[in-house]
Amino acid sequence: MVASAVVTLVLTSLVEVYYSVAKEWERQQGQASALVATSTACTRLSDYISQATGATVLTRYTSGDTLALNLPADTANGIYVPTWSSGKVQYRSGNWIIFYLSDSTGSYSHSGDILWAASMTWAGFPGSVVPDTSWSLYFNQSKGNIQPLSSIQFTYTSDDRPRVTVTATSTYQRGTTQAQIQQSRTICLQNVN
Repeated sequence: MVASAVVTLVLTSLVEVYYSVAKEWERQQGQASALVATSTACTRLSDYISQATGATVLTRYTSGDTLALNLPADTANGIYVPTWSSGKVQYRSGNWIIFYLSDSTGSYSHSGDILWAASMTWAGFPGSVVPDTSWSLYFNQSKGNIQPLSSIQFTYTSDDRPRVTVTATSTYQRGTTQAQIQQSRTICLQNVN
């Protein structure tokens, strides 16, 4: 009888330890995924924002949750280059690219936790938004390259130093509650004329 009680006590303790370790592992994995998603979002967007000739912040579901960037028209060996125009060296306005959160379809009218890049024209907007699956999805599968993001926010400041502030937020499970990681980065538009 005593041996049975000891075995039950030991097994109960082992299950509790296993459960605690599993919950801590789940928390750490969720926190790591959230940190990677927010950091990667800020870094990848910085590459585009810094090269843009112009930016427009749009609202889909919440204020400032979408960013449209005008990239330079001229390139040489994959690098944006200025041209001589109107008596000075400047970057010509080129194609527009738009960034937003959506589900695995990339539809501009869907919400989701995957950061999408898409090409667009203003003439048919928002119907002209064409999602770029090779930029947004992991090897064209339904998993996003940059996810899970619970929100993304853009702010454009157009003074003598035009810049965009990106705030990326990711939520993860911590025990019975939700926790979040948020990162912000401010990037100057270097090619504004």
